[in-house]
Amino acid sequence: MPAALVVAHGPALYLFVPGADRPTAFRSGGEGGTVARPGADPRPEAVPPELVRELERIAPGREIAVGGPRLAAAIAGRLNRSVSPAAPSIWRPALSRIPAPGAASERSYLRAVAAAALERALASPEEVLITLAREEERLERTVGREARAAESMAPVPVAAVATYIDRGRAVRADLARHHAELVAALEASARGIVPNLSAVVGPRVAARLVAAAGGVAPLARFSAGRIQLLGTRRRPDPERGPRFGILYRAERIADVPPRRRAAFARSLAAMAAIAVRADGWTHGSIGSQLRARRDRRVEELTRRGS
Repeated sequence: MPAALVVAHGPALYLFVPGADRPTAFRSGGEGGTVARPGADPRPEAVPPELVRELERIAPGREIAVGGPRLAAAIAGRLNRSVSPAAPSIWRPALSRIPAPGAASERSYLRAVAAAALERALASPEEVLITLAREEERLERTVGREARAAESMAPVPVAAVATYIDRGRAVRADLARHHAELVAALEASARGIVPNLSAVVGPRVAARLVAAAGGVAPLARFSAGRIQLLGTRRRPDPERGPRFGILYRAERIADVPPRRRAAFARSLAAMAAIAVRADGWTHGSIGSQLRARRDRRVEELTRRGS
């Protein structure tokens, strides 16, 4: 056994030294002890200072081994001396000497681990894109409602009403500006995460498709028909024509004659399925080819007319 062995277990780091009856526990410096969680990415500042002081007392020529390469790097960053990752044959038997944690301590640790995992998940670029897409869709509805309310507001030659109308106009202008800024951020995020899909349907629609599916990976597993039906609503006319969803707001669909838009949506959904699979799986750059194919389809349907 080396001169010192550090093992992470639960919310604590344990120091084993030869001749000691039992290991010494040091509460992790990370919030909730997450530095000790298996698979975590430990930071040097999360290593408990008490553990650092104990390790500094070990002679420079003696070996310090740590259970795991990432934890070894974090401890080395605090000690300013080399430490070696311990082999599993060394640190696994040491775990049997660690006392079982109390129920309350274990529950607290598991809650902290779950909270840290949720925070990391919500901070991922894909989750940020989904959040922005849902907020942009909500804000778009708000802007639309405010615009319709302003149109229905009849001007009245009363000072109080005129003042209210002026203030409302300023609020709507600020809201529209905020919406435009959100759309710009959303489109930039979509171009970075799903560049091929953004090239085919437009970044704003691409973001909404990802949000509706719950992520890039789920959307990549969708068939073309299912992509076409995402967010569907019936057209508000008595003919009960094809159902219109998110895809019917894609780029270039307004350039197609109305009676040909359902056919274009089917073609566009097929291209979107190819694009998102490239974004989620192969990470190849095929957006320009699909975009050219889409534009040719628009020209073809436009020639056929209504």
